[in-house]
Amino acid sequence: MDASPKRYLSGDEVLLDSFRLARQIYDSRWDPDLLVILWRGGAPVGLVIHEFFVYKGQRKEHLPVKCVSYAGLRQAQPPEISLAPQQLERIRPGQRVLIVDDIFDTGLTAGCMREIVAARGAESRVATLFWKPSRNCTAGRPDYYLHATDQWVVFPHELDGLTREEVRRKSPEIEALLHD
Repeated sequence: MDASPKRYLSGDEVLLDSFRLARQIYDSRWDPDLLVILWRGGAPVGLVIHEFFVYKGQRKEHLPVKCVSYAGLRQAQPPEISLAPQQLERIRPGQRVLIVDDIFDTGLTAGCMREIVAARGAESRVATLFWKPSRNCTAGRPDYYLHATDQWVVFPHELDGLTREEVRRKSPEIEALLHD
């Protein structure tokens, strides 16, 4: 296992940062028609961004899209994006599509989704809480992000690849629920 320090995020940190990211998007004056929320990690971020815009009186279409780009801890694989035909039809020519994820690591998943959106004749931008510039394998980068980092980021829901001690460090209560 990698010995580099991990950054453990609390649910409150993710919530507040998601609102900060939503504000950044809103302040840019780029008005998305559709939020494409990359499942799983983008789900909590996308929910908050959607709520922010609704609160501001701007109802947005939203579309969760299943993406798999890791086989295990730090084992990147080519991204698999699962879009049913009826989901694909919701991306229309001329739309402004905001692609939402929790972290922009290799950039491959966001890049793949951007290609799908472009092939449908729509414009896209990417919003994420964290960007790892040193791991980016693409020419792209997120249009909106809060933190650039090289640290391994552990989100509140994540347990895969953590030792019992790391789970305890993350949350003694979760560790107790898992092991008592």
